Amino acid sequence: MDKLKRTVGIAFIEDGKLLIVRSVRSSKTNSWTLVGGGIETGETEITAALREVNEEVGRGFEFCEEDLLPIMCFKEAAASDTDIIIEMNLFLATKKIHVNLMPNDEILDYHWYSLGEKDYNLSSSIRDHFIPYAIQKGLLF
Repeated sequence: MDKLKRTVGIAFIEDGKLLIVRSVRSSKTNSWTLVGGGIETGETEITAALREVNEEVGRGFEFCEEDLLPIMCFKEAAASDTDIIIEMNLFLATKKIHVNLMPNDEILDYHWYSLGEKDYNLSSSIRDHFIPYAIQKGLLF
């Protein structure tokens, strides 16, 4: 039986490139995802997104609700475990990252992805949902 997990994803775009991450969890399937993760008990989508940015970008990067633009919500199999269905609440970050991105306990690698790069196994949330949106809006090039 599939389990439903509520999640958030935060898309950071700079100079037409999308920030993708390889987390400890997504590395098990060799996939790259967005900054984000599960919504914990008692959290809203916004508070979860703010917490995930703090955990995964951190390093003094100040980020608040006004820096998030909700863009879509969808359900699909989780990249890390296809027996789990995620309900992804996807946000566009409106603030540029001004700190050095350093691997930590959760994130193994960061990469600024350009359209067409072939060496990255993108999660379906990026490939099937975010990239078509970003192309339509002229955000990625």
